[in-house]
Amino acid sequence: MASKQYVISETGEFPAQFMVLKLDNDGIYRPIFGPVPDLEDAERICAEMNRDRAKNAKGHFVADDPSTADVNEAYVGGKSPTKAKKKAPAKKKTVKKK
Repeated sequence: MASKQYVISETGEFPAQFMVLKLDNDGIYRPIFGPVPDLEDAERICAEMNRDRAKNAKGHFVADDPSTADVNEAYVGGKSPTKAKKKAPAKKKTVKKK
């Protein structure tokens, strides 16, 4: 399973405020959204950005409703994650022998 790229951080101020951070290529988390005064809002935003699966009150995954073409109920925020395109394998260089 892929690691989460987006996490929540508390600002350390009073009253508490929360920021959504993104993991950069250099391994450092950088703020991209916030400060948000409500933890539930920060968690919802973070889940939408991570494209987490939606769950019902019992904790079971929610299925997508095929009658709504523009919304995917199976994911938080209503959008399914994009599929990563596979890169073509690099071609081997041939060396001519003399």
